[in-house]
Amino acid sequence: MGNRIRELRKDKKLTLKEASSDLKEYGLPITADTLSKYERGDREPKLETWKKLANFFGVSVSYLQGIEPDFSKVTVKTKEFIISELDKNYFNDNKDREYKNSRSKLKQAVDEYATYAKLDPKPIKIKTDNDKNRFKYWSHHFSFLFTFEHLISWVNRYIYFTTNNYKSHLTYRYFIFTVKDAIKAQTLKEFQTDIGLLVNDKAENRLENAFSSFERRLNFSKNINDLNAQFNSYIDFLNNLQSELNESIKNADFKLWAKKKRLENTIEAEYFGLLLHGSIRFDKEDTRILSEKYGDNAWIAIVLRQYKLKNKQDVTEIDKYLGLLGIKDEVLNKLDGKDNKKKN
Repeated sequence: MGNRIRELRKDKKLTLKEASSDLKEYGLPITADTLSKYERGDREPKLETWKKLANFFGVSVSYLQGIEPDFSKVTVKTKEFIISELDKNYFNDNKDREYKNSRSKLKQAVDEYATYAKLDPKPIKIKTDNDKNRFKYWSHHFSFLFTFEHLISWVNRYIYFTTNNYKSHLTYRYFIFTVKDAIKAQTLKEFQTDIGLLVNDKAENRLENAFSSFERRLNFSKNINDLNAQFNSYIDFLNNLQSELNESIKNADFKLWAKKKRLENTIEAEYFGLLLHGSIRFDKEDTRILSEKYGDNAWIAIVLRQYKLKNKQDVTEIDKYLGLLGIKDEVLNKLDGKDNKKKN
């Protein structure tokens, strides 16, 4: 098959002229005519050009060249692999012991989700069902797994490499950890409360560090009095933290705070995802100016907003977030005007 340059350009909703202009900004000066020749296969880019084009579109060179399949697509085979392996790992009796710890953590994540989602029956109850019913159960209640791009890409790559007997760096253990993390993330997304989000934001690292330190110190207790002193110290920490959190909840509109925080988390995740794929650029000087003027929490949203507008994507949620930060439409219009002027 031919290369995927045209397909990816169309996905970005760019004309040849617009793509040429964006590539020039990206540090790859290519005329619209040259880009058109690349798309038709009338002209072959140099390796360095392939690499820059791949970074611009956020894909691998081999995928852009049409050599590698599209690992982002959710196929029947993808779904069957995820569901069958989820079932196998959840009900594994750990006699083989190879993945015992990772399977235990996966099972905990599944049971936690089942508890908050009030699944009936619980996963453990379907153990004696036939394979068809179990497959149907997992597919119905855990279909959200098919929306995790990183998991889908990993599974498709694993299937591709193992089916074709290619050597690969992919290890099966990573699949178990990825599914576990995806289920835990979905549990938070669906069931985390406003208070829970505030506590997680303000106390998660402190709780983890304090407990880790407490657990460590227990190893060096010299006698029962020393042991009790360690427990009392940890209990005092928890009581102080509880009082601090109570004050935070009393003195702030934590529901509004939680709304803002959820929007912020979504925006940051999308921004850094685009940054990692090379679809968006990190401009150190612009970042410094935006951060100084609008604050650390706003610059990512502003940069992402400009990127999405440029790619004709919806910015409603970003505008909600910036509105909560007090950044008004007229400020954004000025920024957009400045950006267009700079581009021209």
